[in-house]
Amino acid sequence: MKRKRAIRNHSLIPLAVLATIISLSVISAAWGAEWPKDLTVVSPAPGASAHMVMVGFGKVVPKYTPVENWIVQPLGGPNVWLPLMKQGKCDFGNHNAADIANAFLGRGLYKKMGPQDVRTVVAGHDYMFMFWTTPDKNINSIADLKGKIAYIKLKANPMFTEMAKNQLGSAGLTFDDLKSALAFSSIGEAIRGLIEGRVDAILYPVVPGAVMQINEAKGECVFVNLTKKQAEYVADKMEGYYIDDIPVNDPRFRNKKAVPNAVCYQQALFTPARMDSDIIYGVTKAIYDHSDEFSDTHPVAKYWSLKHRPVSLAVPYHEGSIRYFKEKGLWTAEAQAYQDKMLNRQKQLLK
Repeated sequence: MKRKRAIRNHSLIPLAVLATIISLSVISAAWGAEWPKDLTVVSPAPGASAHMVMVGFGKVVPKYTPVENWIVQPLGGPNVWLPLMKQGKCDFGNHNAADIANAFLGRGLYKKMGPQDVRTVVAGHDYMFMFWTTPDKNINSIADLKGKIAYIKLKANPMFTEMAKNQLGSAGLTFDDLKSALAFSSIGEAIRGLIEGRVDAILYPVVPGAVMQINEAKGECVFVNLTKKQAEYVADKMEGYYIDDIPVNDPRFRNKKAVPNAVCYQQALFTPARMDSDIIYGVTKAIYDHSDEFSDTHPVAKYWSLKHRPVSLAVPYHEGSIRYFKEKGLWTAEAQAYQDKMLNRQKQLLK
C-alpha cells in the first residue's frame, strides 16, 4: 500500500507542472504579445506630482499584466527621455501633453530634434495656464494688462511666450501694449516679484503651493479671467489646450474664486509609436480599470481615471490605447478626426 501511495503522489508532480505550463501558455496567448520583463518610464524629479503618479502605476501594471517590473527613473523631462526613447533605452515618458504636441510637430524647443514619433498612452491631471495677479493691482480682465509689468517669458521655454502672445492677442493686445514684458527663471522668482510688488502679473501654469503662498501674503491670488470667445481664440491657436470652468477652491489649484473659461492642459504618459499595441493596450487597461488602487499615491492621482478626462486631444494616441477606448465607448468621431489631422500634419513635415 505504501508503495502504491508513493507512486500515486509522485505521478501528480508532472501533472501539476504541466497544468502550470498550460496555464501560463494560455495567459501569454491571451495577451497576444511577447512582454518584456521590465518596462521603464522616465519621470520628473522625486517628489513632483507626476513622479508620484508614475510610481503609483507600479501598483497595477505588474499586477494586471505579464510585466514583472515597472521601473520609474526620475531623470527629467522630454529633452532627456525623447532621445532615450529613440535609442530604445526607455519605454515611456511623462510630460505636459500640449508641449509634447510641439515635439510631435518638431517646433519650438524641439525644432532641432525634428518631429518626434511619439504617441499618447493615458492622460491625467490638469493645469490652468493663466495670468496671476493680486487684488491691489485691479486687473480683472486681459484688457486690464495694458500698461502693466508682467513676467511672461520663462527663460529657454518658448511655450510661455506663445501663450502670452495668444492670451494678450485675444483682447487685441501685443507685448508692446505692456509697460514691460519681463523674463524670469523660476516660479519662485515670479511669485516673489508678485508678492513684493515688482510686477503686476505673472503667467504660469497654476501650482497650488505657490497659490497658497500668495493667498497668505496678499489675501488672494487672482486669476485673470478670459471671456468664452477669448478662451476659444487661444485654444484654436494652440494644440493640446482646452477650456474648462474651474469651481471655487478646487484642490488642484487652491483658487479662492471660481475661474470660468480657464485655458488648461493635461499631463500624459507617452510612448514610441513602434511599441507593440498589445503591450500598450495592457498598460492602458491596467491603469484605467484599476485606478482606485493607486489613487492614494498623490492628491492628483485620482484624476488619472475614466471618471475625469481620459481622452486628451493633444498628441495622437497609440493604437493600443485607441483599442481600449473603443471597447469602453470613449473613442469619438471627433477624437478620430483629430488623430488623422495630426498624423497627416506630421507626415507632411517629414516629406
